[in-house]
Amino acid sequence: MVNRAKEVLTSLLRSTFRPKENVSPSAWVEREIRLDAKTSNKPGRYSLRHTPYLRQIYDDVANPRIRKIVVKKGAQLGLTQFANNVVLYYVCNFTFPALMIMPSKEAAQQFCERSLTPAIYACDALRPYLTGNEDDLKKTEYLFTSCIVRIIGAGSPSKLASNPACLCIIDEADKMEDFGSQGEAPALELAEDRTISFPTDKKIIVLSTPTSETTSVIQSQYLLGSQSKYFCKCPRCEREQVLKFENVKWPNFKLEDGSYDLDRLEREAYYQCNNAECQARLTEVDKIEMVRGGEWRNTNPKSFPAEIRSYQISALYSFNITWGGLAKLFILSKDDVGKLRNFYNSYLGECFEQRAATIRKDDLDALIKDSPYYLKGELLSKPDVVLMAADTQGGNFWFGVEAVYPDGTSSLVDWGEAATFEDLEQVSRRQYKVRGAEEYHGIYKSLIDLGGNRTSQVYDFCIRTAFRFIPVAGRQERQGLYAPVRETTVAYKNYNLPALLINDKLFKDTLYLSCIKERSGKLLLAADCDDELKIQLSSERLAERKNSRGIISAEWICTNRRNHLGDVLKYLEAFKFRLEPELKVRRQAIAANEVNAVKELPKRQYALATEVRQYRADDWG
Repeated sequence: MVNRAKEVLTSLLRSTFRPKENVSPSAWVEREIRLDAKTSNKPGRYSLRHTPYLRQIYDDVANPRIRKIVVKKGAQLGLTQFANNVVLYYVCNFTFPALMIMPSKEAAQQFCERSLTPAIYACDALRPYLTGNEDDLKKTEYLFTSCIVRIIGAGSPSKLASNPACLCIIDEADKMEDFGSQGEAPALELAEDRTISFPTDKKIIVLSTPTSETTSVIQSQYLLGSQSKYFCKCPRCEREQVLKFENVKWPNFKLEDGSYDLDRLEREAYYQCNNAECQARLTEVDKIEMVRGGEWRNTNPKSFPAEIRSYQISALYSFNITWGGLAKLFILSKDDVGKLRNFYNSYLGECFEQRAATIRKDDLDALIKDSPYYLKGELLSKPDVVLMAADTQGGNFWFGVEAVYPDGTSSLVDWGEAATFEDLEQVSRRQYKVRGAEEYHGIYKSLIDLGGNRTSQVYDFCIRTAFRFIPVAGRQERQGLYAPVRETTVAYKNYNLPALLINDKLFKDTLYLSCIKERSGKLLLAADCDDELKIQLSSERLAERKNSRGIISAEWICTNRRNHLGDVLKYLEAFKFRLEPELKVRRQAIAANEVNAVKELPKRQYALATEVRQYRADDWG
């Protein structure tokens, strides 16, 4: 009797957790998924001919031996549609709860509104599983006759600690908040814990573009798995190879002013076969043949491919962007460290680390020589805005003032040391004269560092100056700040003080590497810069660090403890970054002669929000 009951229970479980029809996920999505013109640039029947590299990843979803699928990806590769299709496949073929986790609540709502909900109504195979009650298809929660699907934002530990699921899809894992400072496990670990109730049938899918080697969640997950790469055959020599950006070649189309003829570069770029005996010039037509004939291969023999299957793929394989288009993006990004980092992360699907660099006085002398001639205290022309930042020490302050101009450049017009808060306030009231004109401009707003063990005094000072000074603090990615800048508020003495958190390494990279070392032309220095300024701006170096696992990273190290003005200029880089979207609106209004539009711009045009608004990295372009 016991054996009979066991057989019945086993049969019931097998029928519950087995697909309702014997068809592979890749075949099912091609048969059942329809793309709408409002949500896709290729409306009609979904076809893997456009994304052939996804076929095996789809079929891994139905492989009972694979518990986790990890995809470290670039852009333009169809992975968002992949996640969407997997959810629909599970609704139609299984009867257990599914969960999809996005970096934020806003991202979850956007995915549901723009992708999942339209796909549900466009899929004929899913209609028998609709309850007939529109209230069951809520904004981020969907109740079907077969199962329930939830799409949530990873905004807090409590959200991730509920909602058990057999299928858990985690999108953009590298942009999720790290809850370590709250005494909680990492966000990915909390998400994976939701599948504990389904030990034999669970499926975890982790998708993300990477960030840096030391903090990237997707990178660490990728290294645990099979580390599969997509190999393609050269149509000339049939050499199998992984597509790499260093093999994208283009003629040197530099113009007399040093810029590039980008349109011609984009048209004539090509991919060079990495076989030294072949080196064929391959075109976009060749790419279609190569990618459609490619195959995945595991490159990590020490992994557990039966448990974790990990993939890495870049936009080089995408049919939505050409090799020439990638070359053009690289040229537009190479002179700006932040943009170059985004190119490697978002398009090549690779971690980006600037390994080592030393800032010398010679670099500063060269930057002064490249800058238009002006003296300390002078403005080169009428600025968009004048900004100030101060670094807080135990007994004094260091400050810097920059003018931001309509062409996107900024000049350091004032710097120095202040003994007291009162002295600092007096500096913030200075007026600066436009060179060659009787025109003066004052400082719009200032940032002040929260460090130096004087946090309460800084808060009191900000309140006393009616928030003319805004508190600012640097944060690292390991502390959960992946966006360049985050606005927040601090509760202090019945006030909600606006404050800025900035990505410390990102803006040090921007200042020292892009502005000073590579002289991108964004920062200008006065002809009479003194030795103290040069000493402080050359006190940092980028050094390599290797941890116990052999992973190499890079971090900024101060060589003489006199980097205060460097921190000041770092804060100013972050402040300019935060204000740039609003400055752009103003410039466009002025350029269009829209005087009334300028007058009617919100009063808080340059003011920081007093409510909490968090920005994800992709919100900043």
